Amino acid sequence: FAPPVVFELTDHIGGTWCYEEHVETLPNGRPVLCSMYRDLRTNLPKEVMMFPDFPFEPQLSSFLPHQDVQRYLQKYCENFRIHPHIRFNTTVENVKPVVMTTDSREEKITWEVTSSDLSGQVLHSHSYRFAEPFSGRTVVVLGAKSSGLDISIELVKAGAEVTLSHGYPPLTFPLPPGIQQSGSVVAVDNAGSLLLQDGSVCQADVLMFCTGYNFHYPFLDATQLGLKIQDHMVSPLYRFMVPPAFPSLFFIGICKIICPFPNFNCQ
Repeated sequence: FAPPVVFELTDHIGGTWCYEEHVETLPNGRPVLCSMYRDLRTNLPKEVMMFPDFPFEPQLSSFLPHQDVQRYLQKYCENFRIHPHIRFNTTVENVKPVVMTTDSREEKITWEVTSSDLSGQVLHSHSYRFAEPFSGRTVVVLGAKSSGLDISIELVKAGAEVTLSHGYPPLTFPLPPGIQQSGSVVAVDNAGSLLLQDGSVCQADVLMFCTGYNFHYPFLDATQLGLKIQDHMVSPLYRFMVPPAFPSLFFIGICKIICPFPNFNCQ
């Protein structure tokens, strides 16, 4: 086999585990693709996250701050001498059969709001970095999965008042004081108030979309590959890796709700 070549947009190891305070563009003009926030900790214990041939340091806590995961990946590359195979600061513009990972560009999922009259701040969780700027403000968080719950808890600790808006049955586990649940936001009225699914009205200083991400491969012709990218999935893929029309092309690490590094290793 020929030696592998890794193309990396940035100048460092770690991909989405690297924290970046810039939220839209870097000083060099390139887009910020990382959505990491300052105080994130893993929601899986390190014991089920590690590559089988390279354990985390035993003295680390089970649930790690993101800095420890980034350092782990850096040490992994050093231990297995991967750096010589990486071309840093390289943008991939067009691709024919390759191996791809979840560090491919992500596209934010946006919601259509039926009015543009919201008077407060509107942002996606991609642009969230830390909670202090939201202290003393009322924040409606749209979405109650990993980032929505995590960010809501950070916000109330910093003194914000949070409404967790989602379309699921009410969460039954205890939430910190300062977080209340509501149904989905369906519209914004002419006064800038949020109209909820149950008919109630909510005021907000901040509307934060924690609505997840879609896969986005601008350097690939999905139609030519016979693939559809929708509903958080790339399909059809044999064993979630191989498009039937191109059996030498592999997507590594795009499965959902998994133990990431062991899964990558198996693939």
